[in-house]
Amino acid sequence: MFSLLSLSGRSSFTDVQVEQCMFIVIGLITVTLAHAIWDKYSRKPPPVINPPGLFDFTGMSRKRDFLEQSYDLIHGTTRGSSSRPFSVYSDFGPIMLLPTTFVDEIKNHPKLSLLKLIEEKFQGSHPGLEPYKADLGVGIMRQIAKKQLTKFLNRVTLPLSLEASFAIQTILGDSSEWKELNLKSMNLALVCQLSSRVFLGELLCRNEDWLQTTSEYPVNALLAASQLRIYPKLLRPIVHWFLPECKLLRRQAAKARSIIQPVISQRQLERRKALEEGRPVPEYDDAINWAEEESKQYKYEPATLQLSLAGASIHTTADLLSKTILELLAHPELIQALRNEAIEVLRVHGWTKTGLYNLKLMDSVLKETQRVQPLGMVVMQRRADADVYLSDGTIIPKGVKCAVPNTSRLDSGVYENPDKFDGYRFLKMRRNPGREKSAQLVTTSVESLGFGHGIHACPGRFLAADEIKIALCHLLLKYDLKLSRDISPKVAWIGLALEVNPDITISLRRRKEEIDVDSP
Repeated sequence: MFSLLSLSGRSSFTDVQVEQCMFIVIGLITVTLAHAIWDKYSRKPPPVINPPGLFDFTGMSRKRDFLEQSYDLIHGTTRGSSSRPFSVYSDFGPIMLLPTTFVDEIKNHPKLSLLKLIEEKFQGSHPGLEPYKADLGVGIMRQIAKKQLTKFLNRVTLPLSLEASFAIQTILGDSSEWKELNLKSMNLALVCQLSSRVFLGELLCRNEDWLQTTSEYPVNALLAASQLRIYPKLLRPIVHWFLPECKLLRRQAAKARSIIQPVISQRQLERRKALEEGRPVPEYDDAINWAEEESKQYKYEPATLQLSLAGASIHTTADLLSKTILELLAHPELIQALRNEAIEVLRVHGWTKTGLYNLKLMDSVLKETQRVQPLGMVVMQRRADADVYLSDGTIIPKGVKCAVPNTSRLDSGVYENPDKFDGYRFLKMRRNPGREKSAQLVTTSVESLGFGHGIHACPGRFLAADEIKIALCHLLLKYDLKLSRDISPKVAWIGLALEVNPDITISLRRRKEEIDVDSP
């Protein structure tokens, strides 16, 4: 008892000590709360410049306004501003936009993922949309494009020219009378066949069912993903089974498998027979075979891969071809200049990689078209896999989508008269010492972001450049072209994309080419 009382007396606190303890506790709580509040607000993306209206509970009105006003929102904010990050609420949700001063800082950042953004945008985790899944479709597709496709291009020029000759003959015919065709549909059919020649080989590239599936699937996937994103995430795994757009995608994916699988089975049989008979095993130089080589590191399903390749390449390549033709029709003096260049180059080099490289005026026209009429208003789109801290203190919080406005293409400090189309712009730049490479279509830089920049720059841009040059040589040498009627606008910003007017038609008639472009 005595000991307990003694201990109790010794352990009792004075009023001063109690007060000090309370001050310490209150101080700790205050610091903790202040840090939590600072962390919360410092990690928030910059304010949205197009917040929703008072009664726009679903955000649909804001999305609709963005589709119509996107150009003024993004360009009006970045031009002449303090070049600070800002956010916009797009039809794809909120996006944090970084000024071009951050391009080199983010271009290879390991915590900023393009593949995860694609999967989220196209809802790649749902059946029928697997080509956009990061670890299934787009993952192996990008590896093949970087590793296999680039090596293959040295051997693809002549086969692509032969395929272009066949496809153009089929689509346009030989009539010397004017023939009217829809510009987008014509180029989509042409590019679809050329790309299929590379991805699938001779056997399937002219299969009508396959060409229809691969040309329609990317558009249907975009529509289906847009519909899915309207619903809360928790409901999407159920809703997708009932949406007509998603049902159509599942049918198209099944159709793709039914077309590709017999080819794979036949190849396996031929290889087994060759081994049994002691003959050399047949080799196939196309994306089906490349994927089998890469399948040790990546998940692989043949039809999913092919639809992923189609989604990434066909429509974007056809878009640049269509916009280039529109620019040529607006500047007809370039058409004969391009014909003269093609005649001179093909006579010397023929259908070779060197020949395509020496189409320098054509390369300049293509790069200038991409500068003036880009695919999109923003580039280098990413999703943060973790908090990303930039050099000026800006934080990109985990899960936030970010991009860079494609405005450096209009910088008067880089380009003289940037609002004017000049087909010779990059040809003249290419003649300057030290600019030979940077002025080429396939070269990316802070001033030229049409194909992105850094580790996620478009890996298929080399194929796209070759396909368009080959297609233009055949079209310009074999046909006269003109607009069927003057439709305005010819292109228009819809959301973040610059779209060619789907109603534009052009007229073509056969002309006698100065050289034989169909011979090997």
